[in-house]
Amino acid sequence: MKLPILTKLLIVMLAVSIVPLGILGYVALDDSRQLSSSIAGEARSIGELSIAESTSALNALGEELVKTKAQDVARQVEIYLAAHPGMTIDDLQSDPEFQDIVVQPVGETGYTTGMDADTLIGLFHKDPAIVGTDYHNMRTDNPKFYKLLESGWGYIDLSGYYPWTDPDGAVRDTYGYYVVVMTPTVDNVFLRIGATVYIDEFSEPARNTEATIREHLTGVEETIAMKTGATSTQNTILIITVLTMAIIGIVSYAFARTITNPLRNLRDIADRVSMGDMENTGVDIKTGDEIDELGESFQRMIISLRYYMDAARPADDDGEEEA
Repeated sequence: MKLPILTKLLIVMLAVSIVPLGILGYVALDDSRQLSSSIAGEARSIGELSIAESTSALNALGEELVKTKAQDVARQVEIYLAAHPGMTIDDLQSDPEFQDIVVQPVGETGYTTGMDADTLIGLFHKDPAIVGTDYHNMRTDNPKFYKLLESGWGYIDLSGYYPWTDPDGAVRDTYGYYVVVMTPTVDNVFLRIGATVYIDEFSEPARNTEATIREHLTGVEETIAMKTGATSTQNTILIITVLTMAIIGIVSYAFARTITNPLRNLRDIADRVSMGDMENTGVDIKTGDEIDELGESFQRMIISLRYYMDAARPADDDGEEEA
């Protein structure tokens, strides 16, 4: 049985809070004088665990989004090549429309690329200086990246992490997913489309939420200090447990909804597109983050698909009339 991402995030965040709170409650019975400082520290630990678990979940989500982007661009390339069967690689490299199809943004800093699947020569890239690069030269300079590309003989999909130096000179972990377009050019070149991104972009919402969680935990700590001075130990434990779990539950649910709502919207639109329904496919996501950018990219893909479907339809109709 598949569990929605919302359910998974809530289960993880709440699970890491129940056990520590139960243990802390038992300890508090032995020494009520240290209850306030202990529960505050444990509450902060719970918040940090929640951040760590949600970051892991978002990284996994980011990997899936990168994969989807690579597959979408590969499909657009396949449609374009089918509509222009006489074009060579040189023709395509001189075609601005095809360049815009192959090189698309992924998140804030990522992008898609195209290389020769057989020779590993870079053919399409955001940076013109990289076009023509023989990625075999990465064997010593970036062995992880080269090993990933080398494992793709047979035109299988590739994915993995590797270090990459950004324009500022900093080395950051990058995630890439690569798909081969199975429609060759007229000069028999098979393109491997890659979508790459600095994966820490997708955990940015978790880092932004960390400040909110810490702010709420500070308020809980102050409340604990007041309650422990005015009630019995048993009542204090109950108040602490309820307050902490309520805060974590509310913040966790609100945080998870900000992620799952736009994704559910994209899923519904993707389902309609997959059934051939190109109506009512407008993407309305205003999250102000990478998911927002994914929605814009997905909207561009839909526009491209609608264009090429409309372009291909007259050709199909002419073929039927001749038959």
